[in-house]
Parts: sequence; C-alpha cells; structure tokens
Amino acid sequence: MSSSAEASRVEGSATVARRETRGRRGPLFRAVLTLERRERLIFLAMLLPALLVTVVLVAWPILKLVQISFYELKLGELMRPITKPATLANYIRVLGHPDLPRVLWATFVFVVGSTAGAFLLGLATALSLERFVRIRGLLRAIVVSPWAIAPVIASIAWMYLLDERVGLVNATLLGTGLATEPVSFLASPGWALASVTAVALWKEYPFFTVVLLAAISSVPRECYEASSLDGASRWRQFRHITWPLIVPVAAVAGFLALLSAFRNVETILVLTGGGPARATETLAVRVYTETFRFLSPGTGAALGVLTLAIALGILLLFWPILRARPR
Repeated sequence: MSSSAEASRVEGSATVARRETRGRRGPLFRAVLTLERRERLIFLAMLLPALLVTVVLVAWPILKLVQISFYELKLGELMRPITKPATLANYIRVLGHPDLPRVLWATFVFVVGSTAGAFLLGLATALSLERFVRIRGLLRAIVVSPWAIAPVIASIAWMYLLDERVGLVNATLLGTGLATEPVSFLASPGWALASVTAVALWKEYPFFTVVLLAAISSVPRECYEASSLDGASRWRQFRHITWPLIVPVAAVAGFLALLSAFRNVETILVLTGGGPARATETLAVRVYTETFRFLSPGTGAALGVLTLAIALGILLLFWPILRARPR
C-alpha cells in the first residue's frame, strides 16, 4: 500500500509540474505554434500548384491508361463513354503474343546499350573537359550540340549518313578499305538494332557530359591536392575521390536517361520504322503501332502498363542509390 501511495504522489506531482509548465509557456508558446502553422500553410500553398500540375499531367493520364487497358476499344471510341465490359483480354493478348520475347529483347538491347554507352562516353568526355579550364565553355557548347538538335532532324541526318548507296559512313569505310562492299546499316536485321542504338547513344551522351561535368567540378580541389601529395595516381583519385562523390548524381542521370530511352520512338520510327522484319521494334514502338496503325488503343494501353511496370521496377533497383548520400 505504501508503494502504491508513493507512486500516486509522484504521478500527481508530475501532473502538477506539467500544468505549471503549460501555464508558464502560455502566450509565447501559442505564438510559436501559430507561427509554425503559418509557415506550414505557406509551404503547402506554394506546393499546391506543383501538386495540381502533377495530378493533371501525370497521375490522371496514368489512371486513364490503366482504365483503357481493360477495354477492347477502337481508336474512335475513346471520345465516347465506355459501355463495354472490362476484361483482361488485352493483357492476355499482349502477354501471350509470340513476338513479346523478341520485343522485350530489342527493348533491352536498345535501352541498356544506348544508356550505358552514353554514360561511359559522357563520363569520359566530362573527365576530359575538366582539364580544359580556359576553353571549357566553348568545348561544352560543341559537345552539347547533338543534344540540342531535334530528335527527328538528327534521325533524318543519320538516315542519310548511314544510307547504303550515298551515305558518308559507307563511303568512308569503302575509301579506307575497312569494307569491301556497302554495309546495310538500316536494311539488315543484323545491323539495324545496333545502328539505331548507336544513334540514340550519340543523341544522349551530351546529357551525361553536362550533368557529370557539373558534379565533377563540385568536388573539392583540396581532396585531389592531398591525394597527390600522398602519391595517388589519377586512377586512384578517380576511384576513391571522384566516383564516390558523383555516384548520387550519376544514378539520377542514369535513371532519367533510362526512362528517356524507354519512351524513345522518334529515332526508331524515322530510321527503320521498327523494321527490318521488326528487328528494331521496342515496347514504345509497339505501343505506337498497336494504337495508331492497328487502331487498337486497348492493346496499346496494356503494353503501356507493361512498360510502366518495368520502369517502376527500374526505379526500385535505383532507389537505394538515389537515397544514398555521398560519404
């Protein structure tokens, strides 16, 4: 009983102390809370336009895409209320199509090949530009020029450069003796996928150059000076100083480039149209073909949902790196 009474007295004292503390805080504490609430409200009010734009331009189209994927519709029926029953017929047709493995393989080669190649070339270019301090601006403008050209115009230019009869690439190969006959870069199933991947790589690498050059330029010079005094080579400086500090930036750039490669339609459509023999038909091209050539938006939407699922899977793979902080 004595211990229970003692516990009650201690609890009562604590309650009285809390009440006295609240009384002493009084108006000042309430003013601070009011100021914090006002700051939060201002923050939410400033964030609201961006949230509305995100909902209207991103969330709503995605929800509409998912909805259309459950209906077997024609292109002209999209503008009318949907009265047909929802089914999984589009997903069954897409997942059971015999061309799906080939389309996924072409997508993998195009996306990974163009992004990885552009990253390596962009990193090498950024490391090279870092040494030319005085003319870095001029060299950066020259390097960025492929990225500034409209994708369709760049693809048309490359279509003529890779032409079998009048292309400059074939003329160079024949003139230097590297080839004994013209190479069908865009008309041969063996060369077409590699050719469109190389063009996409050329178009994308300036993005990596600019982003990685900015990240490399932000690395403190003192780190390199201290490592030079310790006798570290350039490779060791890159491995132990530069690369760990630019990994978060490189991961974000790589993720954005992967998403850009996934939705790259114009390069393939202009160069090969998905051919020859559908050798360059990626998921994005297949979505375009099903929706606008075969006039089957339901099947195209199902392919779009499949592409979205793959993109979310890539995001999950990149998420630990995106959240990591440089050490």
